[in-house]
Amino acid sequence: MNTQDRNVMPGDPDIAAAAAVIGEPTRARILMALLDGLRLPASELTRICGTAKSTTSEHLRMLSEHGFVTSEKCGRHTYYWLADPGVAHALEAMAGIAPRTSPASLNTVRRHDALARARLCYDHLAGHLGVTVTDALSRTGLLHPSPGGQLLVDSRAWDSQQPLGITTTAVAGRRQLARGCVDWTARRHHLAGALGAALAERMFRQGWITRPDARQRAIALTDDGKTGIISTFGIPEAELADVPCR
Repeated sequence: MNTQDRNVMPGDPDIAAAAAVIGEPTRARILMALLDGLRLPASELTRICGTAKSTTSEHLRMLSEHGFVTSEKCGRHTYYWLADPGVAHALEAMAGIAPRTSPASLNTVRRHDALARARLCYDHLAGHLGVTVTDALSRTGLLHPSPGGQLLVDSRAWDSQQPLGITTTAVAGRRQLARGCVDWTARRHHLAGALGAALAERMFRQGWITRPDARQRAIALTDDGKTGIISTFGIPEAELADVPCR
């Protein structure tokens, strides 16, 4: 079916085509499994989806053809990851407006609670932790909400304070410096873009955050991380009470 069959005006984005690819339940589950930026082998995605290997392969082929995922063969395994941050941003936004399903088990409830507290959204902080850090950056004038609800960075103020030693000039490139990403659990913006990715990467490198389970998107603070974040961003300790520490 071409765009004319769906009454899409020439030159307009074909949202229906993209939605049709994402809308299939198994493909949606694959994309959500890759939302934290990890590179997962097809065998692990098959386990997560609970489908036959051939079925997973067919879904991965379609996601690759439509530009949602990228892959690389390494030895006997082929690894897959989201094609770019824009795909992650779109998925997080869709998750924010999607209806909630009833949890099937206590483990499902626990997993959702862990994601709501602290997780990665592609390569930046999300959940309560991500929103709390974003709010702190806004309070100190480093970030400002735009009329459209997005986030704007005050480059001069940011480079003056240099949170975690990160400057806008050091991360400047083709990627947008700051971007508001609608958090699907908090229903508010957390910081994405080059600066959001740099903060998360620096926190991992300094041992401030960790991934308790390599197969899950949820992350946790270390004791040093909790102390460091409170000191660096001026966040009251009570605001991090719900974020797990390891």
